[in-house]
Amino acid sequence: MSATSDPAAPDPSPGAPGTPGARVPRPVRPEIQALRAGAALLVVLYHLWPGRLPGGFMGVDVFFVISGFLITSHLAREVTSTGRIRLGRFWARRARRLLPAAYLVLATSAVAVFAWMPRLDWTQNFREILSSALYVQNWRLANDAVDYLAADNAPSVAQHYWTLSVEEQFYVAWPLLVLVAVLVAARLRVGQLSTVTAVVAVATAASFAYSLWLTYDSVSFAYFSTFTRAWEFGAGALLALLTLRASQGRRRAPALPPLVGAALSWVGLLVLLCCGLFLTGSTPFPGFAALLPVLATVAVIAAGMPDSRLSPGRLIELRPVQWTGDISYPLYLWHWPAIVVLPVVLGHDLGFGARVAILVATFAAAAATKRFVEDPVRTGRRLGIQRSTVTFAFTALGAAAIAVACLGGIRSADAAADRAQKLTAKVSAEPPRCFGAASMAPGTPCVNPALDGMLVPDTTAVRRDDASYPGCRSTNRARGSCVFGDRDDPSLPHVVVLGDSHARSVLPLFVRLAKEGKIFLMAQVKGGCSWSTNPHPNPDRAVADDCYEWRDSVNAWLDDNAADIDLVVTTALAHPDPASGPADQVAGFAETWRTMTDRGIPVAVIRDNPFQPADTNTCLAQERTITASSCALPRSKAFPNYDPLIEATRQVENSTLLDFTRYYCSATTCPAVIGGVNVYRDISHISKTYMTTMAPYVGAQLERDGLLAKRRR
Repeated sequence: MSATSDPAAPDPSPGAPGTPGARVPRPVRPEIQALRAGAALLVVLYHLWPGRLPGGFMGVDVFFVISGFLITSHLAREVTSTGRIRLGRFWARRARRLLPAAYLVLATSAVAVFAWMPRLDWTQNFREILSSALYVQNWRLANDAVDYLAADNAPSVAQHYWTLSVEEQFYVAWPLLVLVAVLVAARLRVGQLSTVTAVVAVATAASFAYSLWLTYDSVSFAYFSTFTRAWEFGAGALLALLTLRASQGRRRAPALPPLVGAALSWVGLLVLLCCGLFLTGSTPFPGFAALLPVLATVAVIAAGMPDSRLSPGRLIELRPVQWTGDISYPLYLWHWPAIVVLPVVLGHDLGFGARVAILVATFAAAAATKRFVEDPVRTGRRLGIQRSTVTFAFTALGAAAIAVACLGGIRSADAAADRAQKLTAKVSAEPPRCFGAASMAPGTPCVNPALDGMLVPDTTAVRRDDASYPGCRSTNRARGSCVFGDRDDPSLPHVVVLGDSHARSVLPLFVRLAKEGKIFLMAQVKGGCSWSTNPHPNPDRAVADDCYEWRDSVNAWLDDNAADIDLVVTTALAHPDPASGPADQVAGFAETWRTMTDRGIPVAVIRDNPFQPADTNTCLAQERTITASSCALPRSKAFPNYDPLIEATRQVENSTLLDFTRYYCSATTCPAVIGGVNVYRDISHISKTYMTTMAPYVGAQLERDGLLAKRRR
């Protein structure tokens, strides 16, 4: 997000007239410093108070345009002055400018993870710190964004480095693109600047077209992709090239009239403010929406500092504004780790006072980093740091040190998870009295003091405690390999479990019934995809289409196998943000279920389990002593979302609602620990271990309701 490689800042650039390759300092451009200040504040305030500034995320787009303008100005001047680009020198200067502060914050963040974050979060945090140190964080987040199992991951301390990764990739690729254009110009014997402009224009147009398509097709992936953001750098680059061409032409382009420049500058600044206030997280981005901050930034840079009383020059040149622009890069780096770590240290969510404290501390840390880290490395001469080879050596050393620390943290977390997983398997194989759901079973209360303080699986291993069975991996097609039990036993009812990840979560109890010889089980499950005709809630068209293809395939599979099915079991997430209203949701489920019930095949519908507002495992990891009341949720808050399954079963004959809330909640609370078992894998999924302990009671209820009877064939 930096955009701090400014040849117009106190950072000398090549190309003094008459002395090819000489370096002369260029004056600071106040309007660019003001844009930096505003962009950094937009992002920081958005992260601290997202409800007040919902579009503040677009501050990063401002930085991308600035980077494109400044870097291309630098490269173009070097080309026109020397006829070449010294890549090693260029990359070394970028490294000296950006990496010291970036690696300092990453190293500090790694220490904070070791010191304060629960081991539950180590693997994700250290992987993202490592990805950030190698400047591929945006691609990790892009892949996680479309990975259903990773989509609910809590933010890491290095999540904000995705913007820096995009910028660093730009710094690597862009001079190569310009160099290719220069070589083409030499080969064709045409003007270098004209050729560079044409190549940049084509690349920018191609990236913008790709951004429009991918934002429509997969907005989650598009948000982090380098290729969907390249046109934003390109917009700044085209402005730089056109400005340089105008200044070098036989007839210099006339300057903008002062009033026109003032109006352009004001309009650009006001559009940026409106973007921060009125864009939201639901706005498809980047796509067309990104044109607003991009063109507004271009307008402010193009207007420069108009010589008019009506211009925003006085506002732009305010000392606090310019100073904030100076420290905008470390300001961005420092603010996010504090937002992630401080709630863990405090043991509660951030209040207003804590947020203000983070803001003040971030400014202080940014100022100190600028003075004692950035400037000394950028301009200093110690250890030969100004030599490119030395710069690259220090860069490799810094990256290696962070990598070693992160890999050590990941290995430690994995080892702890392995030990916890083995303990869980051992206890589950010979469960103590009142273990798990047994302590919530109907009848005489089951109490076992030996379970006090027990937590299996513990928080280090709970992420692994999911229903990932061989042959059951989600695809966009129905699978015939997710089966359990003896298909050829004529006495066994054939049960099909259908639905989304919550249907996958109930699989363990039916797998246990199958292993105990009570049913033959077949499953068709896909994360994020309920068995209904309801529109998919994910804004990514590719994700939605993948679900629709799965539904079509599953319905065809049901048609082909209906004669071999005695019972269909389904459930679905009571979605916090559905794509349709309650009546339409109910109708979508009812319509689908009738394809089975109209054939005489009963459908058992499991009411959705409690939905946690925050991950109970984060809470449990901070508990010194685990008790039955640790991190429990009031029952009144456990079902915040409308569950259309309840009403749909009332409307569909031969469907039965199975409500297992009694195994999750008492009359007043929904505990996070029941009978020594960790109930929740994350905010909405039940752990495999706890679900397995429910099998005897669910099986008994199915038999009482006559749902395990074999149909005559």
